[in-house]
Amino acid sequence: MPLHGNFTACCSTAGKTVVSRIFAAFDVGQGSKHLSDLCLELLTEQKEVWPELLQGYASLTDMRVREVPCNGFSVRIQHNPGRIRSTAADVGERHINKRPCFLCPGNLPEEQKGILYKNAYLILCNPAPVFSSHLTVACLDHRPQTIAEHIDTLLQLAVDFGPGWTILYNGPNCGASAPDHRHFQAIPSGHMPIEKEIRGEKTLAQVMQGNGTTLYRSIGLGREAIILEGNDPTAVTGILNNLLNALKRVLLTDDEPMMNIAGFYNPSSPFRKGEPMGGFSGEDTWGLVVFPRARHRPDAFYGEGNDRVMVSPAVIEMGGVIVTPLEKDFKRLDAAAVENIYREVSLDGKTVDNVIAVMT
Repeated sequence: MPLHGNFTACCSTAGKTVVSRIFAAFDVGQGSKHLSDLCLELLTEQKEVWPELLQGYASLTDMRVREVPCNGFSVRIQHNPGRIRSTAADVGERHINKRPCFLCPGNLPEEQKGILYKNAYLILCNPAPVFSSHLTVACLDHRPQTIAEHIDTLLQLAVDFGPGWTILYNGPNCGASAPDHRHFQAIPSGHMPIEKEIRGEKTLAQVMQGNGTTLYRSIGLGREAIILEGNDPTAVTGILNNLLNALKRVLLTDDEPMMNIAGFYNPSSPFRKGEPMGGFSGEDTWGLVVFPRARHRPDAFYGEGNDRVMVSPAVIEMGGVIVTPLEKDFKRLDAAAVENIYREVSLDGKTVDNVIAVMT
């Protein structure tokens, strides 16, 4: 297949290895196809030549799902054995330093190719998908997972993928299976229950508004979520950075605060039915759902024998899709267990009160 866009200056450190991995290239203004179209073409091609990927998507055909109504919200429990490696991943510093990075171009499976994105990232098919399309957007260089200096990339990815897609970010200490390598994920929108639940007036409280942005806080959803909407990407970036700094001050840390982020771009609104939340014109609106975290995994993850529950919450789980690689967990998780998991891993309400007070 012919390459789209300019890829010759892709990455000096990866060199020929990166070029050999390119299925297509995308950059705004170079006449390339729409990014989502290229990604779907990539997915089709990779299923034909990469047996592991084909097997991963074939497993979705037999995947079992059930709804669990909780107190004020609901979650979707997904039995997905293919996610066992990700869910149980050892992300301790000692292990990370010993293993080869599976997102570096030189360490990818022989069959794996991707879409070169703006000469800085490689968009790859995830071989252990949770949804019908599941992509990883990996930095070409081996750099630590961090968001503060790369919010603009998240917002631009949302624009380039389009309104039908959601861009995901997992912090290095709360869900990122490769905390040593900067990456995002992209999935089709509409699959996470929280996308619908935060559309209701009773589940949102406006915290602040100004400079083309509005900040909301979730109510009664079992875990803390801070929702940011704006029609100016610079202002959205500024507010998210303010949130990061406020979390650092309240939590007394210089490290990146634990958080997961889901990002949307939608000319009407990712949150309200046909209407922007903050009274904007409805054009060029970005939405971010930020889940501030207290812990990576709940106590039950570290239980012994049958007491262990193999659930490791990342952004997808915080969004309401609880992935369970083990059948026993799929069968036994109930509302009380789910509510307890969220309560343990989410930042508590009083601390969020303090964070918002610092911001305002």
